[in-house]
Amino acid sequence: MIRVLIVDDEPFIRQGLKILINWEQYGYEIVGEAANGIEAIKELETKDVDLLIVDIKMPEMNGIELIEYVRENILTEVKIIVLSGYYEFEYAKKAIKCNVTDYILKPIQRDELVKVLNSFKEEYMKQKKQNTVQKIKDKVVYDRFLNEIIYGKCNDSNLKYIKKRQIFSSELRYMIIEINYCNNDEINISENEKMEQQQIFYQNMISWLGENYYNVIIDMGQSKECYDIGFIYDKRLAKEKGMNESEYILNFKSGMQQIQKHDFFIYIGEKVNSIEEISLSYKSATVAKLFSDFSIESNITYYDEMAKRKELSCNAGKQYMDYLIHEIEDNNKEEIVKCVDRIYTSFREYKINLDIIKININYLLCNLINIAKELDSEINQEEVMQYISSVSFEQMISRGSANHLKTFSLEFAEYLSQLRQNSFQGILNQIDKEISEHYMEKLSLKYLSEKYYINSAYLGQIFKKQYSTSFKDYLNAYRIEKAAELLKRSDDKIYKIAEKVGYNNTDYFINKFVQLKEKTPLQYRKQFCCR
Repeated sequence: MIRVLIVDDEPFIRQGLKILINWEQYGYEIVGEAANGIEAIKELETKDVDLLIVDIKMPEMNGIELIEYVRENILTEVKIIVLSGYYEFEYAKKAIKCNVTDYILKPIQRDELVKVLNSFKEEYMKQKKQNTVQKIKDKVVYDRFLNEIIYGKCNDSNLKYIKKRQIFSSELRYMIIEINYCNNDEINISENEKMEQQQIFYQNMISWLGENYYNVIIDMGQSKECYDIGFIYDKRLAKEKGMNESEYILNFKSGMQQIQKHDFFIYIGEKVNSIEEISLSYKSATVAKLFSDFSIESNITYYDEMAKRKELSCNAGKQYMDYLIHEIEDNNKEEIVKCVDRIYTSFREYKINLDIIKININYLLCNLINIAKELDSEINQEEVMQYISSVSFEQMISRGSANHLKTFSLEFAEYLSQLRQNSFQGILNQIDKEISEHYMEKLSLKYLSEKYYINSAYLGQIFKKQYSTSFKDYLNAYRIEKAAELLKRSDDKIYKIAEKVGYNNTDYFINKFVQLKEKTPLQYRKQFCCR
């Protein structure tokens, strides 16, 4: 509803306006009335008003004076419609110079009022939509700069941008909000559904925070499988509600539980003194998330509680990783599972530095690359890196990361075993046959690797070694050759030919054709028709 304040010194005109039309029917709500400009200012100080309907001639403070005051002192964008008699037109012209939206002549006619209100509503809704779009754009840019600071890339440029739009106090904490999808029998929930629920939770937090919505942020980190939401707790937020930190966080949790479908966990980083230090709080919140006690009743974990534990040395962490590397190399599945469990159990007993965790994970990955390299000297190291990025540090720091590391370790153990044992020529012959017989279907390395029981990363490597190109590029080239044959031998439409050779998207097919043949399909066909 558009909120309206009526200002006129004549009571019967104010009353007449209120009953002249059904305001709600036209999308309006009369939130107050005033007999002059001074009373109107008092109303504006206590109520949210979108539209002022103002009489020109009034005692104490007339309409022109009120309009000038509003334009100079009221920061919110209040629109104004002027009421004036036939003999007050000079006043109306002055009002127009003060950027009023419209004016209505007295005596007020119902049809004219409706016409003006409908016109105003149309512009109001259009402006509101534009403002919403602009707010979203501004928030996206703000979040990008804030994410850089959170990830430790604090510089004068992003700091200046953030401080211009938000004032932070000297007591901040970074909080990670993790949605728990396992509460509602939704263990197999898809990635798209998780993304949707993240957006819903994000919007619910924005609604709950009101004017402080800039403190909530979507994590734009490197991990594609992370659907956490960030929240910068600021002492000012608690102070505004007359609460201390603990009370505010519990109040936040309670408020979100009332409007949120899924249960959630809260991981709270260490306290820092400025936004420049928020990356320290983010790192510690990440540690709280990674090694929290999942049985906690309140679903709230403070890093402060973990900071009391004794520290794990780099050497101790290295010993755990050395043992895991040995078991992966031997493809000892039972010991791999036990080893990962021991790693996580011991990590939870100690105060963990995030940088030490990262060093240990990178140590593990580098050693596995070297082992693969020793087994096959011609192996493409970059492709192995892409494969093992599935256990990158950023993806590892999520609930269930022990299972994630187990899965990766078992798969890589099998991968190393295949490097030792597989003779790839026979498999490539089968793959070649698959392409020639089924090129028009959905073929992928993943599908073929599952069909022929071979690791997809290894299959991609041996394919490239044999054909000097990637599987995807080889398949595209094969399909384009088949399309070229059809263009010469048939008069089928371009989109039909695209479908026959395996492309559902005609534009993509045309782009690939031009890329490989340096002509559009139509140009290619015409060159043969003219011969």
